[in-house]
Amino acid sequence: MTRAQAFLTTALIATGFALAGPAVLSAIGVSGVGQAQAAAQETKPGAQLASPVEDFNRTLGEVKKSLGDLTGRIEQSTKDIEKVTAPDAARKELAELQALIADALGSVSDNGPVATLGQKVIEFSRAKQRQIEADTKFTPEERAFLLKEWTRIGTEARRAADDLTNARQEFAKLLRTVQTRSDYIEELQALNNADQMLQVIKRLADDIRNASSALKNFIQTVTPPQS
Repeated sequence: MTRAQAFLTTALIATGFALAGPAVLSAIGVSGVGQAQAAAQETKPGAQLASPVEDFNRTLGEVKKSLGDLTGRIEQSTKDIEKVTAPDAARKELAELQALIADALGSVSDNGPVATLGQKVIEFSRAKQRQIEADTKFTPEERAFLLKEWTRIGTEARRAADDLTNARQEFAKLLRTVQTRSDYIEELQALNNADQMLQVIKRLADDIRNASSALKNFIQTVTPPQS
């Protein structure tokens, strides 16, 4: 290109910018600056690149933490497995259930405390009726009202006592049913313990894989680069 041609080309470009207006020029300027900055960052030697020593220090801290955490998880997993694999583990769980059932059954049996609660309310309401009938400090209207209310309480108490008896007897029957299924329940508890063991093993496998990833990164930093 001759000097005359170069001058003419420059003039045409300048004229085009002038006709484009300030807004277009501003956009072009901003875009150009952004592209220049991006290019500078890409081409800048060693931009945001850690040195081998810095990589070593970072991965060393990561692998120490990973191995420490893994050691703790292995210890806890071992304890969890030993707990549920003990020969009498399921039997102990069943014994705890049986103790709860025995306590509940003692409360709702025919000679237990729940069986007498309804009758106590009935007898209390009857005693109050007799007291009101014999008491002379009330007016006829007051006595009539009190007797009516205590009669209502007595009637509702008998219904409530019958309902409590039905509920108590049904509950006691269910408790005795559970007692008769103790052998099967013990086996179900053993299965439940085994399922817990599987979960412990699966979690531990994941923990070991995570520790392996940290260890692989560390090994890379202690391997001299190829010349």
